[in-house]
Formats: sequence, structure tokens, C-alpha cells
Amino acid sequence: MKITGMDLRKGIVRVKVETVDDLWILKNVIRSDDVVVGRTLRDVKVDGEGKRRLPMTLAIKVKNVYFQPFSSRLRVHGVIIEGPEGYGLKGSHHTLNVDVGSEIEIIKESWSGSELSMLTATSKRWVKALLVATDFDELSIAILYHQGVRYVLDKTLPGIDSRDPESILKLAKTIVKYVLDVVKLEDPEVIVVGSPAVLREYVAEMLSDEVKGKKVFKDSVSCGGRSGIEELIRRDVVKNLLKEITIIEIENVVNEFMELVNKKPERIAYGLNDVRVAVKANAVRKLLVIEDFLSSDEREIIDELITEVESHKGYVRIVPKDSPSYLKIKALGGIIAILRYDLPIELRRELSS
Repeated sequence: MKITGMDLRKGIVRVKVETVDDLWILKNVIRSDDVVVGRTLRDVKVDGEGKRRLPMTLAIKVKNVYFQPFSSRLRVHGVIIEGPEGYGLKGSHHTLNVDVGSEIEIIKESWSGSELSMLTATSKRWVKALLVATDFDELSIAILYHQGVRYVLDKTLPGIDSRDPESILKLAKTIVKYVLDVVKLEDPEVIVVGSPAVLREYVAEMLSDEVKGKKVFKDSVSCGGRSGIEELIRRDVVKNLLKEITIIEIENVVNEFMELVNKKPERIAYGLNDVRVAVKANAVRKLLVIEDFLSSDEREIIDELITEVESHKGYVRIVPKDSPSYLKIKALGGIIAILRYDLPIELRRELSS
């Protein structure tokens, strides 16, 4: 989640939703009688045209917050207190739909420390990324931060020789050398290479061989240099990075879980009942929950489990349906946990009784 603005004297915090996890956080932050402002569609009467559905910004006083059934959409229901003049909307009920990518403003009489902590902790969940934009003539390298970019290298390149079939490969090696020098200084977690097709493939492949332990992403840009960096950012590289990193994190937890299945089964739990027992014993270190639970009949139980695990500094991730690990976790009951210590089967039976 990105905090895009804050004025606590007026009780205002503006946020942009970046992952499914953010929706769960917002569900627990937005309370009855808060005011939420967001873009929405509303059926209104237009003189001479009858009813039309129009885009508009509305402020609603919240009555309840819930997940839409069979989706990961958060719905904020309440009474309209502000909106466009001329439609007579004030006092009417309305539901704001909040999805990944939505931007909303939350207004409270006062923000508690725990509510602010939940938002700021999520906003700090970021990855240090190195952006590379290059073509045959120009190279720029920048570090991507949550609030912007810092350019660290701009180079004019020698171009390619159409008479030399190895020319593009030689240029790619030159570019990779520049990138590796920056990697040593900046130590990014991921690298994004943006370039026209052939050159991009060469550079990305060479970097993947050289920077073990760091993920290399590829994207297409029409030119190199700073214009290419700006194009990368306009192409939603930020949002895609967060999504990819979340998927990688989830896969790592699943791989750890599967190793423990064979080596130390007392150190894992899966299925709702088994995980509830482990949470009750304050044994859960990592918890994965498929997004289906957020809109299921068990959502209140899931909310309690997630809150309890996070209160003890546990790691929690919501697994979206498009994650490669989704079906595997669903087959295990939709919820899996890695434990802090061995929890024998006999003790689990005692705790569940």
C-alpha cells in the first residue's frame, strides 16, 4: 500500500491499494462512522435523458465494510455526505468498491497508533529495484524508490556495426558491465531491464547468470536513456514488481512448507482446524491464506487468525488466485502455516478439545 497523503490534524490519510494484502489491512482499519472518499459510478437522473450511470467522487459515512462474495473486492457501504451538486445524493446509501489500484481517502475523528502502524508497516514493504533502460545508443540506470527514482548512471553507447554479426552481443556485454558495477555499489534486490527485443534478451540473460540470488525482470521500452526509465515507470513496472515479489515470497514459503512435510511434519499446520490450534498455541511463524477465505463464511475466523499471528510478529500473506501456488494451497485446505516450534499431534488434539 502506498500512503499518498496524510494530514492527521484533520484526520485524513490517502492511500493507493497495491496488493490483495492491502485490502485486508483496509478492512481492519476502516471503521463504522469513518468517512471514506473515492471514485465510483452512480445512477443519477439527468434532465431530458432519464437515468444515467456517471463517474463521480463521493464521500460516505461508513456503516459496514465487507468483501464481495467470490472476489477480492472490498466493499465500503454507508451514507453519502458529499458529492456533486444537483443530483440530490446526500443522505442516500451507496457502496464504494475498492480494488487493487484504487485510491481512497480515509477520514477519522482520530487515528489510533495501531491503525497507523498497520498502514505504515504495509507502505514500508518495498523492494529496492534497479531500473535499466537501454537501446543501441543510450543507457540509463536508476534506483526505484517508493516515492520516485534516483538516476545513478547515464552513458552514450557506441551503437552497432551492421557488418559485424556479433555486434549486438558485444554491446550487450558492455551494458552488462556497467550494470554490474552499479549492482556492486547499490545492492538492489531486483533488476528490471527495459530495451528493444533482441538487446533486452541478451542483457537480461547475461545478468541472470551474473547476479545469482537476485531476480531479473524484462520489459519493453521504445528507447534507452532517461526517457526509457520514465517509460518503464509509466508501464506500471512499480505495481508489477510488487505483485511479482509477493508471488516469489509466497512460493518460497510453500517450498519451505513442502520440505517440512517430509522432514519435520510437527513444524507445519494446514487446514482451518489445524491452523486454529497452532495459532491458539502461539506457534505460527508464517501463514498463507487463499483469497477465497476473505469472502467466505469463515472470514471472521480468518480475520481473527490473521490478527493474532500479526500481533505476535508473524508473517502473513494473502494468496491471490493468479498465484502459481494458489491451487497447491487450496488443495491443503486453503490455509497453511509454518510453526516456530514442534507441535506434536497429541498436543494438538488436547488444544482442540
